[in-house]
Amino acid sequence: MLKFFQNILTKYKSHRNDQLMTSIYTGNQAVMNRFGRDIYLSDLVNNCINRIAKEAGKIKIVSVVDTGDKVQPQNDDISRLFRFQPNPLQTTKDFLESLEWLKLKTRHCWIFPEWTEIYDTKGVAHRYYTAIYPLNPASVEMGPIEGTNDWYVKFWWHDGTTDTVPLADLIHLCWRRGTNTILCGGDDLGMADDRDTLQTLSVLDTAKQGVAKSITNALLVRGVLINKTAISQRELQKSMENFEDRIHVSKSGVIAMDLTGEYVPIDNAVPVIPETTLNFLKSDVREKYGISEAVLSGDYNGDQQDAFYQSCIEETIVEIEQAFSAALFTPREQDVGHRVRCYYNQLSHLSTNGKIELAKIAHDTGVLTLNQVGAMFGMPPFEGGDRRLQSLNYVNMDKADEYQLYLNSKKKGDTGDAQPKEKN
Repeated sequence: MLKFFQNILTKYKSHRNDQLMTSIYTGNQAVMNRFGRDIYLSDLVNNCINRIAKEAGKIKIVSVVDTGDKVQPQNDDISRLFRFQPNPLQTTKDFLESLEWLKLKTRHCWIFPEWTEIYDTKGVAHRYYTAIYPLNPASVEMGPIEGTNDWYVKFWWHDGTTDTVPLADLIHLCWRRGTNTILCGGDDLGMADDRDTLQTLSVLDTAKQGVAKSITNALLVRGVLINKTAISQRELQKSMENFEDRIHVSKSGVIAMDLTGEYVPIDNAVPVIPETTLNFLKSDVREKYGISEAVLSGDYNGDQQDAFYQSCIEETIVEIEQAFSAALFTPREQDVGHRVRCYYNQLSHLSTNGKIELAKIAHDTGVLTLNQVGAMFGMPPFEGGDRRLQSLNYVNMDKADEYQLYLNSKKKGDTGDAQPKEKN
């Protein structure tokens, strides 16, 4: 990972100051560490994160110029990177999924865009992005440079080394913002606090262990053989072996015993945990991530998918658009409309009947092309399918009043030239 920083960090070598990084905020450190990793040993937690990450991996990222009246996609270096591979190690899907995993686990996701400088015909330098990498540090410290408006981020890597990078050269995503508005994700110190979740998971784990132990005990001890006479240990062992032999050879399932012995069966019934209790504990964990049971199991309808999108995916889209746009474009580029836009196909989760109804409306109004309608049903594009058709049952809103006036004049018997005229 340090290779990616080698070139850019050389430029800022003079700004590396460990003394400064340990005295920011008038002596108070702002450190973001990992905390509460134990929760990620839970299948339930990992399934929740995986469900969100898999859905986020379907987002399409495009560089555009948004002038307010028109959004024009750009075939630039940013769009090219997100088309297939943001970096040599990941596809776009892998990249987006890793962002969600890092964000939901550590409360923070740091992203480093790698670039080279190119110059236009006027000699003005521009960034040309060559790769974008998600980072996975052990801990992070950030703060302002004294006497300036610049901020720096110091990374501690798992091998014990550190690197300091300007905050302006990084993309920062965070989750579950705390009361500290600067650090954002996590608690007041930017750390993940999973104590509430750990409590719920510990109860679930105790219940699972109790059931497992009950099943094991039921298989080991089924009853007690009591001898009513005082005998030696050797004779007691022989009596038990004779009893077991008779059990194995019995054809009817009935064992005959004399007056010296008594068999007492043990009831090793496996305890039944109320389903309502289990559902309550699981829902308490799922609600932390905004996922319903139906979405997590894959058995959901359109309304449940919409709720999942609004609670999980929509926030991710807004954050990516804002954070990436702020970091990848200069203020001048932002002023003329350069943005990063995310697109997410919600139509794929509609039922067949819902798709048919939507396709009919979209086709009749000319909103979608024939190929776009076909794509809703998994059909490949065909020649001539880029046409937009519109039903004649719809009228242009600008001409609706003219048509209404024409109809009223017809009712009154007006033979004058009241027919609406086409606008140039």
